[in-house]
Amino acid sequence: MSASSHERCKHPSLVAAMLVVLAFALGFAEFVLIGITPDVAAGLNEPLTLIGDLVGYYALACAVATPVVSLAGARFKRFNLMAGLLVVFNLGNIITLFVDTYAVLTISRMLAAATSGTLLALALTYVPELIEMRKVARVIALILAAFSVSSVIGVPIGTMLADAFDWKAAYVAVLVCGLAATSVLVALPRSGHAEVQPSIRAQLRLLGDARVLVNIAMILAGAASTYVFYTYLTPALEGLMGFGPTAISAILLVFGAACVVSNLLSGWMANRFGLRGLPASFALHAALLALLAITIPQGVLGLADIMAVGLIMYVMNSTVQMLFQEVARSDYPSAVTFSASLHPMSFNAGIAIGSFVGGATVNASGLLATGPVGALLALAAAGFAVILSRLVARRQHKVVDSAKKLARNA
Repeated sequence: MSASSHERCKHPSLVAAMLVVLAFALGFAEFVLIGITPDVAAGLNEPLTLIGDLVGYYALACAVATPVVSLAGARFKRFNLMAGLLVVFNLGNIITLFVDTYAVLTISRMLAAATSGTLLALALTYVPELIEMRKVARVIALILAAFSVSSVIGVPIGTMLADAFDWKAAYVAVLVCGLAATSVLVALPRSGHAEVQPSIRAQLRLLGDARVLVNIAMILAGAASTYVFYTYLTPALEGLMGFGPTAISAILLVFGAACVVSNLLSGWMANRFGLRGLPASFALHAALLALLAITIPQGVLGLADIMAVGLIMYVMNSTVQMLFQEVARSDYPSAVTFSASLHPMSFNAGIAIGSFVGGATVNASGLLATGPVGALLALAAAGFAVILSRLVARRQHKVVDSAKKLARNA
């Protein structure tokens, strides 16, 4: 942590906690619709599938807007950019409370989606500056855990609120979380702009680095492998395993707890193994997904397999996020904020791909096929992880060799 950070931020642990709340609010806003789709469809008198499409549109909007907003916003101080994006995010959620047509609902959700990925990226770029280096991986893991678990915990919370009141009550909860997250601005340092304003071309040079491109491909495949199955987890629990609504809510909450542990494991793995642990973790993920076709009809064994998938599905998060920032800070310093946006962009694109592939799989072969198809994507991610490890090792060897040559010539 720099001296300037110490001067400007007296309570880094409190700031870290606020950034965790922000990440949860961002994820809650994205995924809450999954649990209230029938209520929204009935309230707006629209087809169920039309409302359901908004989940995919949100992920796509986030994937597209995140790099664009991050590149365009690099000319501003990070604090000012975060403040402005939080205003837009909360405005989108406020508009949602007053919608009475599908068109306005779409606009309000796209407003929130356009800010989500960049806000998460900004939160992550503050961590190395405000937190001791030995705790960076752990805090990044907590932030990403908050975002990930909101996709599971936020869904039943939204469903319960919609059942008790109205579907808009779920978005009242989203707004409350968003406003609470905005309090992070009180404690953040009013700094974060580069001495030389970076051009978009200078930032885009980051995408010419093979390590970055393979990391993106790995995240895409890894996220898609998860969401081929997860998108249809609730129908599988109901249609294949015979659980009712109450039991499904309880199972999803336990699954959410497994996802929290998965993200915490990602911090431990990043510190302990780094990239070396990713090929094995993706291979294990593939095996667990493939086994679902056999275990789900067995009841308890299927539940155990599902929870094991939850424990492994996010272990890549801290490692891939830290790699993006390490590459940027060492070789492309003008693209640090842009580098942090690549993880949420890639993950959301993976969600969209996984949801589409999952739908096509269900239509063609049924719910039981989602696990094995997801396993194929997880194996692809394992292959990318092997390639990435070799690229990073090769780069490190070049740096060491260059240092030795300089030492000999000195």
